[in-house]
Amino acid sequence: MPVDMPRALRSAECDRLVTDLLNHMTVEEKAGQLGVHHLNEPADRSSGDALVRQLKNGRVGMIRGIASSEQADALQKVAIERSRLGIPLLFADDTGTGFQTVLPTHFASACSWDMAAIEQAERVVASEAAMRGINWALSPEILFTDTAGPDGSHSFGDDIHLAAEIAAARVRGLQGNGILASLDLSGIMPRHAPNGSRTATDALAIAQRAIETAGLGVIAFDKLTGHARTAMDNAFAFLRGPGGFSGIILSEWERLLGSADGSVGGTGFEDISVDALIAAVQTGRIVKSRLDDAVARILRAKFALGLFGSALGIQSRLGDRRLSTPAHNREAALTLAKRSMVLIRNSPALLPLDVDSGDILVVGTAAADRREALDGKAGVAASVIDGLEQLGIPHKYAAGLALREEGTKYEGLVEADKIAIAMASEAAKRSRTVILVLGDSDRPGQIGAAQMALLQSLRRANDRLILVSTGGLPVDPVVGDAPLDCILHAGRLGSMSGHAIAEVLTGESGPSGKLPIAVRGAGGEIALPFGHGLTYGDFDVSNIRIEMSGRTADATVTLTNRGRFDGTETVQLYLARSDERGRAGVPRLAGFQRVSLRTGERQDVTFAIAAAAIGRHLTDGRFSVEPGYFEVGIGLSSTAMLNTHLIVTPDVARGMAGLSPTVAPFRRRA
Repeated sequence: MPVDMPRALRSAECDRLVTDLLNHMTVEEKAGQLGVHHLNEPADRSSGDALVRQLKNGRVGMIRGIASSEQADALQKVAIERSRLGIPLLFADDTGTGFQTVLPTHFASACSWDMAAIEQAERVVASEAAMRGINWALSPEILFTDTAGPDGSHSFGDDIHLAAEIAAARVRGLQGNGILASLDLSGIMPRHAPNGSRTATDALAIAQRAIETAGLGVIAFDKLTGHARTAMDNAFAFLRGPGGFSGIILSEWERLLGSADGSVGGTGFEDISVDALIAAVQTGRIVKSRLDDAVARILRAKFALGLFGSALGIQSRLGDRRLSTPAHNREAALTLAKRSMVLIRNSPALLPLDVDSGDILVVGTAAADRREALDGKAGVAASVIDGLEQLGIPHKYAAGLALREEGTKYEGLVEADKIAIAMASEAAKRSRTVILVLGDSDRPGQIGAAQMALLQSLRRANDRLILVSTGGLPVDPVVGDAPLDCILHAGRLGSMSGHAIAEVLTGESGPSGKLPIAVRGAGGEIALPFGHGLTYGDFDVSNIRIEMSGRTADATVTLTNRGRFDGTETVQLYLARSDERGRAGVPRLAGFQRVSLRTGERQDVTFAIAAAAIGRHLTDGRFSVEPGYFEVGIGLSSTAMLNTHLIVTPDVARGMAGLSPTVAPFRRRA
């Protein structure tokens, strides 16, 4: 059943249940609801007996590290049938990019800009998590490329608006399939540095989107300390009060522990001490109402999950574990993988492959690799060669570089590489089209020395060269003195990687992805702008206009597909506040829409510019809409757009903020 936190909070049944339980619970049982037990691997008899005693005494509310649904059922049965109040357990774990069906990495899926595909893929994660007994996903974790480590595969890109939409889609997918979602905002801000490129108000904007559109169950930023933690506490403080956020706030668990034992936080909610909480309440260091509030949030979450069954039968509390078929799971993974690829360049048009492609040579050990696409997950993915063979595409294959030990990246050029490069280049001369598949080097997002030597040799041998990059971040190498004519960034696409790549190469599916970052050249200049990504169609926007509509301004452009192929384009809205002289700040993404058009077709695309786009969060969490001049841009990337202007008058700003009726609507700037 879907997890609906707002409805659970409004439910009279939930309210009665929580009130009755709080009235009957001892301090030990209340503190126990915050208790987290980590299962040992392998479990021994003594630790198993100790856990059963804790469950019977009501000292555990959540278990981490469950191995199977059978193990979860057995422990749930103890908690429900052998403890005094029969309060069910939460089973939490990291869900990441899935289990049996591995999905594209977070960065790869961010390239899709397709919230429906992301949501559906996350439903697959939820279904496979339920098979393992998990009912609480410790995800999604929001990371940006400047905080996600060198390979960036765990990031959501660079943009706050895009990250907020992705976070909400992931939460909808998880909770729509019966798994409690935990939005982890700890990675947005540096944990110890006083300043960073991200702010607490950015985190709040992401969280509020997930709350408002997805009924988010859990907010987490419990691993932060120092200035970063203070800033987050200030921004999120209003959510703890009446009428605020109804779900679990994990940072409050750490705050309770800090009040109990003087700890400064930063260790995570899982290290809470039940005994320390009990002692703190008994000595008055923690007031009873504060503990009650934290426990009530947990009980409401368990109610929303359906763990409290009206019939008191064990199965009614364990939820419905009927799953989609594996074929359905693979189809969802394939759909997201196809939509996550970004066609960076295609001039002259070497893609899609057709009869003019002639004899095809596939080069690169990454083309036959069945593991890199899984980004470290166990299992086997379909390779590019697998995908081409399934579609019946005739081709020849050359390794291009000498084999390395598994896990070794292609960086330095070794003697054996020279032989492999020479063989591949000779084969390229005898072929009409060459597809070079390159994975990551030692420097993610860059071409290694051995890869560059291969690339240069192949380009000299055959100018009909297509580069398919399967590393964590996109690349745009300059070979000689010019970039390549044709680049398809695939990224790490999970279990269905090779099939997805083959379908896009052959035109079975068209590319529609967009870059969630700007790609910089060797000199630091922007080589590829944020939002860039081509299709097999030929799209353009025209005739930008703004119409006033109450508290919003409707900004519209006409999108036309003038190409020979049908396609799907992502139209993007950017806003920049400007001064009276028209000097605008940096444009920021404020909306986007995926639009599919047949060849020759056109369609008007409209964005409603409302308070959420114009306003901003203050450091204390309040939302402010200020009057001023704005530059409005709509187009196909952050640099390829049409521009116009609008003015938000003081009366309109107040109306948008809900402080008074709108007196004067938007008007275009002269």
